[in-house]
Amino acid sequence: MLKVEPSGSVVVLTLDRPERRNAIDRTLARALGEAVRKASNDASVRAIVLTAAGDGVFTAGGDIREIAQLTQDGAPGSAILDVFQDLVALEEGDVPIIAAVHGDVFGGGCELLLLCDFVLVEEQATLAFRHARMGLSPAWGGLPRLVERVGPLHASRLLLTAERIGAAEAFRIGLVNEVVPRASSRAKALALAEELSRAPRSSVAALKHALRKVREEARGRGREIERDAFTQRWGGADHRHALDQFLQRK
Repeated sequence: MLKVEPSGSVVVLTLDRPERRNAIDRTLARALGEAVRKASNDASVRAIVLTAAGDGVFTAGGDIREIAQLTQDGAPGSAILDVFQDLVALEEGDVPIIAAVHGDVFGGGCELLLLCDFVLVEEQATLAFRHARMGLSPAWGGLPRLVERVGPLHASRLLLTAERIGAAEAFRIGLVNEVVPRASSRAKALALAEELSRAPRSSVAALKHALRKVREEARGRGREIERDAFTQRWGGADHRHALDQFLQRK
């Protein structure tokens, strides 16, 4: 489910559900949060590299089958919203998180990338915030963080159209840090981790926390607004129709 691989002063975390296109369910989110917190509390760890198994897809985002089951069971939207409490560990920890993206990223997977400090995307990868087509809105902090990352105009474009953009376009609008050649993202991420380790760990941690606090001040009530929007859409007619269509295709 989640592969944890220590590599010197770096911990490599690999989303390992290729049979489900590395979709994020509650179990995977919990494992990811626990692994990040453990690495953050280890003084010997200087950075975390986030990768994914399989070919073609980095992560399909939230696990649609789990979401469909929760909807059928009448579970409240908080069942999905609460997953954020595990994922936010990426942003709140002491060590930098470097995403090494080898394939396509969809929906909640894009929100996961917004929690990382660095995002290196291979040239063939694409990204899409496809929440609207699923009858939903972001649930894992993506709404305020996307506006923060790319500005309101590009955020509107990505969220309202669910457009699938290439790596070069993602870099142009400031969604990712760097576009790298095919099959090079992991090596590039490890090299960046090595560069980051040249500064004192305490200094890097202090700067990371300070940057987060500055962004949180600017976000204001952004998270609360996002939760309200998601809750209003969860389980509605459009959401159920989109789930039915998805499951029929599968």
